[in-house]
Amino acid sequence: MKTMTKSSKRILAGILLLFLAGTTAFLLRYNQEGFTGSRVKNPDAYLLDIERMNGTDQHTLGLHKGDVLQIRFETEKGALRMEIIAPDGTAIYCGNGKGTTDFSVNIPESGAYTVLVEARHAKGAIHIQHTRSALF
Repeated sequence: MKTMTKSSKRILAGILLLFLAGTTAFLLRYNQEGFTGSRVKNPDAYLLDIERMNGTDQHTLGLHKGDVLQIRFETEKGALRMEIIAPDGTAIYCGNGKGTTDFSVNIPESGAYTVLVEARHAKGAIHIQHTRSALF
């Protein structure tokens, strides 16, 4: 059996260190927060067309009791989660965009509603548009 020389051991150790450094850099970059796609935030809508998203985003909508949110929510790749929080802090919707993709949510009380989006290596779409109730 042949033993390794000191220089062979140093070369092997250097290659191993370079491999570990490269792997670490890749993992850090891969898990870095970021958004690629288009994002529209206005008083009547929150529209995300996601090519790649890692991290969180949010938007606040001023809504009235009786308003309706029309929602299209699709997760094509990765993990995408959305939560709609009422003014009192309760979640009126929480989901992952799998299964039902087109639906509506009725607004139970007037106030500021926060839409929270969390993504892990995600691709997909979230389109939220609201219509005013006939009372206002």
